[in-house]
Amino acid sequence: MLQNRPEKTTLLRLSALVLGFAAVSIASQAQAQTRSYNTPYIMLRGGTTVYGGELDQAGSASGRDATSWLTRNFGFFGGGELGYQFTPAFGFGVGGQYGEYNSLSEVNSATPEVAGSGTSKEGLASATAAFRYTAFPGAKISPFVNFGGMLVVPGNEANAPQRPVGGGPLFGAGLDLAFTPKFSLFLESNFGFIFPDNAVDGRDPGGTTGGGGDDVEFDVLGHYGGGLRYNFRGVGVKADIESIQCPAELTAGETGSFMVMTNADATQPVTAAWDFGDGSNGSGMSTTHAFSAPGTYTVSTEVTNSLGDDSESCLVTVNERQIAAAISGCRATPASVDANGTVTLNGTVVGTEPVTVSVDFGDGSATASSLPARHVYATTGSYTARITVSNAAGTNSCTIPVNVGDSFCNTISELNPVYYGFGASTLTADARTRLDENIEILRRCPSICVTINGYADDQETDVDRLSQRRADAARDYYIAQGIDAGRVRAVGRGQDPNANSKEDPGPGDSRARRADSIPSSCTGF
Repeated sequence: MLQNRPEKTTLLRLSALVLGFAAVSIASQAQAQTRSYNTPYIMLRGGTTVYGGELDQAGSASGRDATSWLTRNFGFFGGGELGYQFTPAFGFGVGGQYGEYNSLSEVNSATPEVAGSGTSKEGLASATAAFRYTAFPGAKISPFVNFGGMLVVPGNEANAPQRPVGGGPLFGAGLDLAFTPKFSLFLESNFGFIFPDNAVDGRDPGGTTGGGGDDVEFDVLGHYGGGLRYNFRGVGVKADIESIQCPAELTAGETGSFMVMTNADATQPVTAAWDFGDGSNGSGMSTTHAFSAPGTYTVSTEVTNSLGDDSESCLVTVNERQIAAAISGCRATPASVDANGTVTLNGTVVGTEPVTVSVDFGDGSATASSLPARHVYATTGSYTARITVSNAAGTNSCTIPVNVGDSFCNTISELNPVYYGFGASTLTADARTRLDENIEILRRCPSICVTINGYADDQETDVDRLSQRRADAARDYYIAQGIDAGRVRAVGRGQDPNANSKEDPGPGDSRARRADSIPSSCTGF
């Protein structure tokens, strides 16, 4: 009984520690704290060690139960672990620790220790790699289990037998108390089952030892303790790209819009960085960019929040910039031509090929599809030709006036005068005949306009008004026969300065009682 008292005291202390930890956890359970995930973490741990094997002084030979080693001959250990928490419940870590184990070595390898007298200690270094499953990651206090592997490096105690490096499965369980998403305390117990059997204590299965030995082919190294855990990232949801929107095609110099969309529950803030593949960068969930040169570019974006990052890319084809079709310097050569003469239309065309050309000569005849375009106008008149050019980027046109005349018209220098009776301003039959001849010429030559000068002789009275009436009478006749009023004007000149009534047997001078039609160009008329 006296020999068991230290072990019982240690066990009571350990139980009190567990109960105290549980009490603090239960008291704070109302403020459940979600744990971080998608984060690296670091753990520091320490506590007591136990050893189960040929030298643990347990079993029938010692008068103790075969599992009594679980609660006696405590040593101590300390160590740490680095890992990554993949999900709220599931993580993986790699650690190392150093511990002292009681009853592990015999003072004299030839003489086993006597049961109950083992006080020798030996230090062992071990490494672990284990997964952790947390049952209630959203609760402030949660149980967890560990499962993985353990590797043991033998010590160098004097008089100890030579031992190989050992290893085997690791299992454990514990409680985790989260104070913040990043920081928690934990209590745990882990047991490593080490093969081969002589890796820990240098004894084979069934050997005769101070504790009577055992018949299993492994030894057990156990740890009771706790520690601190720190997660490097806070709680939240990692930003993941759900879609990326890019224009499939752009023209060089054209501005395109780019957008990336992430999961709606991603922890904010979420930032986005863009690489447009042409040496330019951008930022923002949506942005714009213009490529200066044709080509195919790989555009990539990376979104980041406090829990990680994600990336995606797209292809953008940039075509050569299109120059809209345009025409300038439109001209007709010659600008004026006789009927049945040839006119050449031309102009300067620019724009990205292919450029189509359409020529309308303005007289209702066939069109042309290239420049220079040649055409014969069969009828006199004033025409407006149009040249139109177009391509994928735009359309442009110009108009060209073309005057088609008659060589006969170029020879017209005078028209028939008409004569009136003494003191009269009405047209005689002879006067109408003369004017009809003039009208035929005006119809043939639309570019000719007429100034009508009216005169009176030296024997007539009120010669100014009379000469004006005579000019008006001729003008009205022209207009009545279809000549445009804008091509005719009437002027009363008064008495003819050359009138000589002595040379005419009748009253006055009949040659002076007239209206002259003076032809001239309509330009500036």
